[in-house]
Amino acid sequence: MTNVSDLKIKFGYILSSKKLDNCQMDICEVLAKKGLQMNRQDCQIALDLHNISSIQAYNRQLIEITLFYIKISLIDTVISEEEMTNIRFLKLLFSIQEGDFNKDSDISNQVAIILKNQIDIMLKDDGKIDLDEALQKVLLQEIFGLSYDEFSVLTNQAAMKLVEQGSLWSEVDVFVSKNEVNEWHIKNYGRGTSTPEAPDESDSRTRHITQEVKDDVWNRDNGQCVVCASNENLEFDHIIPFSEGGANTYRNIQLLCQNCNRSKSNSIG
Repeated sequence: MTNVSDLKIKFGYILSSKKLDNCQMDICEVLAKKGLQMNRQDCQIALDLHNISSIQAYNRQLIEITLFYIKISLIDTVISEEEMTNIRFLKLLFSIQEGDFNKDSDISNQVAIILKNQIDIMLKDDGKIDLDEALQKVLLQEIFGLSYDEFSVLTNQAAMKLVEQGSLWSEVDVFVSKNEVNEWHIKNYGRGTSTPEAPDESDSRTRHITQEVKDDVWNRDNGQCVVCASNENLEFDHIIPFSEGGANTYRNIQLLCQNCNRSKSNSIG
């Protein structure tokens, strides 16, 4: 018996919800039938039936379809490998570019709510962001095509409230400067109240990774490249690039061989 793909199953559910317009439903019907075999020609045929000239002309509505899939995928709070592949496929199929999730105020508000809920859920159980949850945050940042600063604005507030309640900075996977903490605290609680101590980071950030972090990362990654498993010419790489605000923490450092590190360049992951 052949397993039905996650993409077909979820778009079958989206069809049953009947929350989208007629053209969107026609596109979802093709996705429910073809899954990853759907192509842009299939998409354009559906658009032609509704006198829509191009995928670009229907950009917002196609983003809504993708967002619907993302919301369903996040019901269990985890983005699986298959779901991530499907999201990348939908963004490619619909020509969704970096920044498109921020172009429309309604869409960007939905994204903000999704991210806030996900971070709240991650922090709710034990007040910490563990390694798996930190990697899920990286996936969420990629999904919505957000810069490090944009992502931080949407996700830091929940973490900072936990710090105020006693959680450690190192446990909530957040990087902010002391000035940012002070400004945030004054804005939310006014002057004259105690401000939680910020991480010991100076305004002139350093790429230096402590030996303790290197040892922990080496043991976690089994002394080999996490991409190709090579154990030669290994380097300590920032998952979220240092230039994008990535921290020198255990959760944000991985082992890559020189070739894989050069191939990655300054991208996230």
